[in-house]
Amino acid sequence: MKFLALALVVTSFTAVAGTTGTLNLKGKVPLSLSLTLTAESIATVLPLDISQVDTKVATVNEKSNAANGYKVTITSTNLGKLKRQYGTQTFNYVLKYDNVVLDLSAPIVQAHPGVFDNVNKDVSISYTGIPSGDMAAGDYLDTVKFTIAAN
Repeated sequence: MKFLALALVVTSFTAVAGTTGTLNLKGKVPLSLSLTLTAESIATVLPLDISQVDTKVATVNEKSNAANGYKVTITSTNLGKLKRQYGTQTFNYVLKYDNVVLDLSAPIVQAHPGVFDNVNKDVSISYTGIPSGDMAAGDYLDTVKFTIAAN
């Protein structure tokens, strides 16, 4: 008979004691950015035949914890004009954001250097009404987009 030899290897580990020890701790706060736009009911039923002065059409809430601040970019599909849905006629208006007049003929970037913000800003519209008989009938539209991003 043949015997199988079995070798048993025992390895031992030992911890070496010292005079100091180091514990590294690390935590992380994730980036949090949000923008909430709440429209007023008048925003979609503007009476174009009645002049408006600083009529509130929305509130924008900006929240950020970006360490280097953040920016809000504002763009207008029709470059700051209401355009008749099925035509070429336009209607001029002025939009304010946080009481600042916006020139919507090009994208606007508002920089916010603060580390932490949670603020509400009003959006208001002003225009000179035009009698209904002096305008082509139809819906006059523009889309204004607000986007938040970290710096």
